[in-house]
Amino acid sequence: MSRRLNQFEVSCPRCGVGREISVPESLFFGKKFGTIKIKVPKGAVCEEHNFIVFISTKGNIVGYDIIDASVSLDQKEKLPVDLISLTLDELIDAFGFNCVAGFIHAKLFDYTSRIIRNEEFSLDIEQLNGLFDRLIPVKYRNSNVIIDEEFDSYVFPNPNYYYTMIKNKHTNAFLINNRKLVIQVPWHTHTDFERSILSNALGISEKELIKKLKEKLIVSTINRNRIVLIKKFISRRISKDLSNKIKN
Repeated sequence: MSRRLNQFEVSCPRCGVGREISVPESLFFGKKFGTIKIKVPKGAVCEEHNFIVFISTKGNIVGYDIIDASVSLDQKEKLPVDLISLTLDELIDAFGFNCVAGFIHAKLFDYTSRIIRNEEFSLDIEQLNGLFDRLIPVKYRNSNVIIDEEFDSYVFPNPNYYYTMIKNKHTNAFLINNRKLVIQVPWHTHTDFERSILSNALGISEKELIKKLKEKLIVSTINRNRIVLIKKFISRRISKDLSNKIKN
């Protein structure tokens, strides 16, 4: 199967923000007429909205469709019992584009992660950890796990107060809540690498995602942001002394 990607400049139909996305050429194989439907999650092109783009078999964008605001990851919309079976697209739907990118960054760069939720929302944290471990190439995996952080909504009717407590207690952890919102980012580097990988992974398999992570984590176009990312990776995963030898 071809691994080539076709580039398309798409625009959010709600606010007009535009960005280039990559679509696997293989999606067009065997389809002689009609359109290819690509679901673009929030964060892939626009920070605020998700939408669908329709691409003809000739490679032309023929239209867009607006998706209603995503249902929050809460008790009103239960996750599948078998989390481990979620596809990459379903994982992004469930947790949000930015949260998934953050979890991958935390796994790659050896940070702890926590999901802060109220007691009414149930989550199989072991399956969730297994799912994200499966997405990371073996040599980049580590012992840091995503931790389930539950609070009592009767004791803390205002969750923001509890968030503040957790942020003060775990200053070096990546934190999200059960409404797909990032509560804390402990790193100073951008997650452009993970975001670009996920954007290019729309519609492809987990195996393809792992291949991209292996290929592009270190070997990629070199620029200042890439140097900062490499230094951070070496510092956290190999040696701080070695990282300090790389001069800006």
